[in-house]
Amino acid sequence: MLFGPSLIHVCGSEPLASRVVAGLRADGRRVRLVSPDQLTTLKPARIRTLILADPPDPAGLIAAFATRLAQIRRGFGAEPVRLILMHLADPPPPLPDLNLGGRLRLETFAIENRAMRALLARWPLHSGMDPPFGQVPHLLIAGFTPSAGAFLVQALRLIHYADARPRVSILCDDTARAAARFQADYPQADQVAEIRFAPLASPPLKDTPAVTLALVCQDAPGPEGLRVARALVQTIARAQRASPPILLEIGDDEARGDIADWDGQIIPFSSLREVCRPEVLLDGLGDEAARTIHEYYCDSIAAQGRDPGTEPAGEPWPRLATSYRQANRHQADHLWAKLAVTDCRAVAEEMVDAFAFTPLEVERLALIEHRRWAADRSLDGWSYAPVRDNARKHHPQLIPYAELSEPMKDLDRFAVRGVPNLLARSGLGVVRLLIVGIPAPGAGSVSGKRLRTLTRLVLERLVARYPDRALVFAATLADPATRQVARQALDQSGAGLFWLLSQPIDELLAAQPDAAARRDLLELAARAERRIALDGEGELARWFAARAEIVIALGAIAPMAEPVRRVTLAAGWAGLDWNFEY
Repeated sequence: MLFGPSLIHVCGSEPLASRVVAGLRADGRRVRLVSPDQLTTLKPARIRTLILADPPDPAGLIAAFATRLAQIRRGFGAEPVRLILMHLADPPPPLPDLNLGGRLRLETFAIENRAMRALLARWPLHSGMDPPFGQVPHLLIAGFTPSAGAFLVQALRLIHYADARPRVSILCDDTARAAARFQADYPQADQVAEIRFAPLASPPLKDTPAVTLALVCQDAPGPEGLRVARALVQTIARAQRASPPILLEIGDDEARGDIADWDGQIIPFSSLREVCRPEVLLDGLGDEAARTIHEYYCDSIAAQGRDPGTEPAGEPWPRLATSYRQANRHQADHLWAKLAVTDCRAVAEEMVDAFAFTPLEVERLALIEHRRWAADRSLDGWSYAPVRDNARKHHPQLIPYAELSEPMKDLDRFAVRGVPNLLARSGLGVVRLLIVGIPAPGAGSVSGKRLRTLTRLVLERLVARYPDRALVFAATLADPATRQVARQALDQSGAGLFWLLSQPIDELLAAQPDAAARRDLLELAARAERRIALDGEGELARWFAARAEIVIALGAIAPMAEPVRRVTLAAGWAGLDWNFEY
């Protein structure tokens, strides 16, 4: 008898099937690649997980496998065979109606949709902005391939961080055709965000919010995509003095090069490799939280005296329609946006005693949750009508949050209050951030060994004083001293990092004295969880005053616009000077 992870069988079209095998083996999974003919000879009782990678006749393969599975004796307590059907995009292909008494668990997996969902989980829309500072998403997409379209639709479902209207700019060659096609597929999309199509050569960036995230997805990934991405870097920097993350689809190419070759902005990815990661393909990205969200919804319906089983959205998860399952997944994906809005973070559950949003936070998040739900319904083809009609996709709640009845508002509030419990199902707890700002050094700044010693003392005291907070350090990283403090905070205390950009990255790199300093900056920038564009030194100072709870002053820094808690790291005998009780 063999112990350890069970063997995963993969069957399907090439080169996708081989890519799936390679992705799973890279994570140490036991995998066997079989042809459709070989699959017919395998004993179903020996298969625990079967992945069909976009096979030519999925319905026939599944029906034949199910027939053979039904003919064998099932051991007491045996787990059902997990069958994952990978297909290009939703909706899934027609499939046989199976009734095997729990012997087979069939899951469908839309490659384009799931890849872009995973990509936005790794690079969420708030990775290039600061919602609590009033910044709004401005997503820019260069190229309108099917993958770019899938990315756009997923982003529109997650784009709400406040009541302000987000913006999307789509750059492509045939703008009229692309706009008409998108409008035909998603006629309600203009209710979700301000969407503009424009030629690739002339992005509409004047008098618009700064671009917060960009995607370059060309028909032929490779040199042309890199050329477009590099041109965007310069165009955005000239027009908006901003340097957002630019995600570049590279297809089958490998990302090569040293950190010293990086421009600090362009981030290569392969959607195919993204979707073949085991945590995406096998581990049900978001589904555990999605199931819990569905259970919460059914509980809220029951609490209002209604029977969930009488409503399409209240069916048990195994019988729930695909559109409602997807809606629960999208709500699960938006959990991270809600944490970003409230300056919170998910950590290991054992690090947290208890957490609850304040009443003001609940109301703010309820408004955002309603906008997110309305966006999701609108993208699925629903529109407002005074009487609900599922066949016509009419819904009476597709109205502004302020116009909802109190019982309907309570549904959104209930969803928001349940966020900590949802995360707890995944072994996570919620803590609030403690943002520590590091302005540029002033006169009398310390350096070297003394700076390391004083920084260590500050970190030890902050961790001891705020055990229930997650430290996040914020700095421009423009000088060696702030980089040393930030790196020490990340390495010693597990802190996060916000990269504050008061100038374009190319100017910041050009101002470094040598290649070693540029490399030092880029290595630290690669660890930043968020980059925040700020319009010059004046807005940088306002950000520190508004967002940093504590400021670490390296020497005599300029006075802040607002009173802030500050610890000064000074040269000489003074050492640490705290202006608050630490």
